[in-house]
Amino acid sequence: MKPFNISPRRGPLAAATTAVVLAVVLATSVSAKPKEKVYAASCDRVWAAVKTATAPPHYNFATYNDQEKKAMVSTGNTWSGKRYLDISLHGQGDSCTVAVGGQFSGITHNDKGDLFQRIQDALDAQTKPAPEEKKKSD
Repeated sequence: MKPFNISPRRGPLAAATTAVVLAVVLATSVSAKPKEKVYAASCDRVWAAVKTATAPPHYNFATYNDQEKKAMVSTGNTWSGKRYLDISLHGQGDSCTVAVGGQFSGITHNDKGDLFQRIQDALDAQTKPAPEEKKKSD
């Protein structure tokens, strides 16, 4: 007597669909892990850059813990989906590691990568010399 098979025979389309679903699930779980980036600056300078980088319009709100150098920011909207990123800094001297955690980054949105770039842009703006004031001759 043959055992009863409750699943119908599957074709190549079902196998391809299963592979795509598994790839998306694996990619989501990988991207949900915190990403880290090391900046060649003190954590005090990087923390100031984080505060600049997380200001509107790119982020809806941010909460900061200055003593622990940790933050939580919100981005997205009703249409793109609200997403939350948690940020923490640690380091010594002129080396600071920024860890950014959150979900969905890299699948449809690159929230972590965008934040790292905004932090770098804010650091670069800190190091640019102030424009010289033009002297008026009377």
